[in-house]
Amino acid sequence: MRKKIRYDRLMIVGLVCILVMSIFIYMLTQRKQEHVYSGNIETYIGTYRQNDKVYTFDLKAFIENDQYYISLNDMYNMMIILDEKSKVFIDQNKHVLTYQLSQIDYHFDYGHDKIVYNNDCIDLNKKNDHIYIYHKNVYISVYYIEKLLLNNEKKIKFENKNAIIA
Repeated sequence: MRKKIRYDRLMIVGLVCILVMSIFIYMLTQRKQEHVYSGNIETYIGTYRQNDKVYTFDLKAFIENDQYYISLNDMYNMMIILDEKSKVFIDQNKHVLTYQLSQIDYHFDYGHDKIVYNNDCIDLNKKNDHIYIYHKNVYISVYYIEKLLLNNEKKIKFENKNAIIA
Protein backbone atom coordinates (compact mmCIF):
# COMPACT_ATOMS: atom_id res chain seq x y z
CA MET A 1 0.00 0.00 0.00
CA ARG A 2 2.82 2.36 0.75
CA LYS A 3 4.38 1.90 -2.74
CA LYS A 4 1.06 2.76 -4.40
CA ILE A 5 0.87 6.11 -2.58
CA ARG A 6 4.37 6.97 -3.76
CA TYR A 7 3.47 6.01 -7.31
CA ASP A 8 0.35 8.21 -7.18
CA ARG A 9 2.39 11.12 -5.82
CA LEU A 10 5.00 10.62 -8.54
CA MET A 11 2.30 10.71 -11.21
CA ILE A 12 0.74 13.88 -9.78
CA VAL A 13 4.12 15.63 -9.55
CA GLY A 14 4.93 14.53 -13.12
CA LEU A 15 1.62 15.85 -14.47
CA VAL A 16 2.05 19.16 -12.63
CA CYS A 17 5.58 19.52 -14.10
CA ILE A 18 4.28 18.83 -17.61
CA LEU A 19 1.47 21.36 -17.10
CA VAL A 20 3.89 24.04 -15.85
CA MET A 21 6.25 23.42 -18.78
CA SER A 22 3.34 23.60 -21.25
CA ILE A 23 2.20 26.93 -19.80
CA PHE A 24 5.78 28.26 -19.97
CA ILE A 25 6.16 27.23 -23.64
CA TYR A 26 2.78 28.76 -24.49
CA MET A 27 3.75 32.04 -22.81
CA LEU A 28 7.03 32.14 -24.74
CA THR A 29 5.26 31.71 -28.07
CA GLN A 30 2.58 34.31 -27.27
CA ARG A 31 4.80 37.05 -25.84
CA LYS A 32 4.71 40.48 -27.36
CA GLN A 33 7.93 41.93 -28.66
CA GLU A 34 8.10 45.53 -29.76
CA HIS A 35 10.77 46.55 -32.24
CA VAL A 36 11.89 49.96 -31.04
CA TYR A 37 13.73 52.02 -33.63
CA SER A 38 16.77 53.81 -32.28
CA GLY A 39 18.12 55.73 -35.29
CA ASN A 40 17.38 59.15 -36.72
CA ILE A 41 13.86 60.07 -37.78
CA GLU A 42 13.52 62.53 -40.64
CA THR A 43 10.51 64.81 -41.08
CA TYR A 44 9.30 65.11 -44.66
CA ILE A 45 6.64 67.37 -46.09
CA GLY A 46 3.92 65.09 -47.37
CA THR A 47 2.13 66.42 -50.44
CA TYR A 48 -1.12 65.06 -51.80
CA ARG A 49 -3.32 66.48 -54.57
CA GLN A 50 -7.06 65.82 -54.80
CA ASN A 51 -9.92 67.78 -56.41
CA ASP A 52 -7.60 70.57 -57.61
CA LYS A 53 -6.40 71.13 -54.03
CA VAL A 54 -2.94 70.46 -52.68
CA TYR A 55 -2.73 69.14 -49.13
CA THR A 56 0.49 69.17 -47.15
CA PHE A 57 1.32 67.63 -43.81
CA ASP A 58 4.36 66.53 -41.84
CA LEU A 59 5.38 62.93 -42.33
CA LYS A 60 8.01 61.28 -40.15
CA ALA A 61 10.03 58.50 -41.78
CA PHE A 62 13.32 56.64 -41.69
CA ILE A 63 15.25 54.25 -43.89
CA GLU A 64 15.99 50.71 -42.69
CA ASN A 65 17.36 47.95 -44.95
CA ASP A 66 16.94 50.17 -48.03
CA GLN A 67 13.21 50.65 -47.32
CA TYR A 68 11.36 53.70 -46.16
CA TYR A 69 9.25 53.33 -43.04
CA ILE A 70 6.49 55.89 -42.47
CA SER A 71 4.63 56.83 -39.31
CA LEU A 72 1.08 55.50 -39.42
CA ASN A 73 0.17 58.21 -36.93
CA ASP A 74 1.11 60.85 -39.53
CA MET A 75 -0.55 58.97 -42.40
CA TYR A 76 -3.89 59.61 -40.70
CA ASN A 77 -3.65 63.21 -41.99
CA MET A 78 -3.88 61.86 -45.53
CA MET A 79 -6.36 59.08 -44.81
CA ILE A 80 -8.88 61.61 -43.49
CA ILE A 81 -8.69 63.32 -46.90
CA LEU A 82 -9.32 60.03 -48.73
CA ASP A 83 -12.02 58.80 -46.36
CA GLU A 84 -13.77 61.32 -44.12
CA LYS A 85 -15.12 58.55 -41.90
CA SER A 86 -11.68 57.18 -41.05
CA LYS A 87 -10.57 56.92 -37.43
CA VAL A 88 -7.39 55.77 -35.74
CA PHE A 89 -7.23 54.06 -32.36
CA ILE A 90 -4.21 52.83 -30.44
CA ASP A 91 -4.38 50.33 -27.62
CA GLN A 92 -0.96 50.37 -25.99
CA ASN A 93 -1.85 47.53 -23.62
CA LYS A 94 -2.61 45.20 -26.53
CA HIS A 95 0.11 46.72 -28.78
CA VAL A 96 -2.36 47.37 -31.60
CA LEU A 97 -2.97 50.45 -33.76
CA THR A 98 -6.30 50.30 -35.61
CA TYR A 99 -7.20 52.16 -38.78
CA GLN A 100 -10.97 52.16 -39.06
CA LEU A 101 -11.95 53.16 -42.60
CA SER A 102 -15.48 53.23 -43.99
CA GLN A 103 -14.97 49.96 -45.92
CA ILE A 104 -12.39 48.03 -43.88
CA ASP A 105 -10.55 47.92 -40.57
CA TYR A 106 -6.79 47.36 -40.37
CA HIS A 107 -5.22 46.20 -37.12
CA PHE A 108 -1.47 46.79 -36.96
CA ASP A 109 -0.34 44.47 -34.17
CA TYR A 110 3.10 45.84 -33.43
CA GLY A 111 3.55 43.41 -30.54
CA HIS A 112 3.49 40.42 -32.91
CA ASP A 113 4.46 42.14 -36.22
CA LYS A 114 1.13 41.29 -37.87
CA ILE A 115 -1.40 43.19 -39.96
CA VAL A 116 -4.93 41.81 -39.61
CA TYR A 117 -7.80 42.76 -41.93
CA ASN A 118 -10.84 41.03 -43.52
CA ASN A 119 -10.07 37.76 -41.72
CA ASP A 120 -6.65 37.84 -43.40
CA CYS A 121 -3.29 38.24 -41.71
CA ILE A 122 0.11 39.35 -42.95
CA ASP A 123 2.86 38.03 -40.67
CA LEU A 124 5.77 40.41 -41.16
CA ASN A 125 8.15 38.12 -39.26
CA LYS A 126 7.83 35.56 -42.05
CA LYS A 127 8.72 38.28 -44.56
CA ASN A 128 11.74 39.35 -42.48
CA ASP A 129 10.13 42.75 -41.80
CA HIS A 130 8.86 44.53 -38.70
CA ILE A 131 6.53 47.19 -37.40
CA TYR A 132 8.66 49.68 -35.49
CA ILE A 133 7.84 51.92 -32.54
CA TYR A 134 9.51 55.26 -31.80
CA HIS A 135 8.12 57.76 -29.27
CA LYS A 136 4.55 56.37 -29.44
CA ASN A 137 4.54 56.46 -33.26
CA VAL A 138 4.04 53.25 -35.21
CA TYR A 139 6.18 52.88 -38.35
CA ILE A 140 5.56 50.50 -41.21
CA SER A 141 7.14 49.95 -44.61
CA VAL A 142 5.94 52.11 -47.49
CA TYR A 143 5.22 48.89 -49.40
CA TYR A 144 2.40 47.93 -47.01
CA ILE A 145 1.00 51.46 -46.91
CA GLU A 146 0.79 51.51 -50.71
CA LYS A 147 -0.60 47.97 -50.86
CA LEU A 148 -3.17 48.15 -48.06
CA LEU A 149 -4.13 51.72 -47.24
CA LEU A 150 -3.72 53.14 -50.74
CA ASN A 151 -4.97 49.95 -52.52
CA ASN A 152 -2.00 49.98 -54.95
CA GLU A 153 -3.61 53.02 -56.61
CA LYS A 154 -1.08 55.58 -55.36
CA LYS A 155 2.67 55.59 -54.83
CA ILE A 156 4.79 57.47 -52.32
CA LYS A 157 7.97 58.98 -53.74
CA PHE A 158 10.65 60.61 -51.63
CA GLU A 159 12.58 63.51 -53.15
CA ASN A 160 14.88 65.64 -50.99
CA LYS A 161 12.73 66.49 -47.94
CA ASN A 162 9.40 65.88 -49.71
CA ALA A 163 7.14 62.85 -49.79
CA ILE A 164 4.94 63.06 -52.87
CA ILE A 165 1.83 60.90 -52.91
CA ALA A 166 0.55 60.45 -56.44
